[in-house]
Amino acid sequence: METVLRHSTITRIEHWGIALSGIMLYATHEMQDKSLHIYIGIAFTLFLMLHIIRRFFTGFDALMKKGDIKEGLQVIKSFFVKNIKIAPQGKFLPEQRAVYTFCGIICILVALSGISNIIYYFYPDVRSNLLIKELWYMHHITAALFVIFFAVHIFFLLLPANRYLISSMFTGRLKREQASLKHPKWDYEK
Repeated sequence: METVLRHSTITRIEHWGIALSGIMLYATHEMQDKSLHIYIGIAFTLFLMLHIIRRFFTGFDALMKKGDIKEGLQVIKSFFVKNIKIAPQGKFLPEQRAVYTFCGIICILVALSGISNIIYYFYPDVRSNLLIKELWYMHHITAALFVIFFAVHIFFLLLPANRYLISSMFTGRLKREQASLKHPKWDYEK
């Protein structure tokens, strides 16, 4: 079985680092002692920074483009309704680019507002500061949005039309026939 490389090892490390630390952040957010939550938050932020810095050198090819939301909704509709024509796609589908972009913004806001939570919890005398309080609320809202995006991400990944992508997040590879069929505009040879 011939395969093509979809995700490099470092891309998978970044993905799983952000995803698993994000899950652990959610699991530890109610703990009385915030130390573990903060350490995991630092790991989350470092994985996120690695991803962003690396993308500045390799390109943000998964960022949303004009028309992605409209085209992405059409692709999503095709998952549930037969006989819907979809334009040939590249490496990333339009809804994947939209989710990547929105989730990226949410992750950045979670990380930045998380710094305010450190101040909020360890320096109680500044809790009345309006900026710190607003950042504290933003952290909780963006964290909830991260959990929602994570659930939506898993939901769409488990749909029959997308299941072929699951193995690529573990192995980095797709079957060549799947790449040709689902992503005909993707030049996976370069």
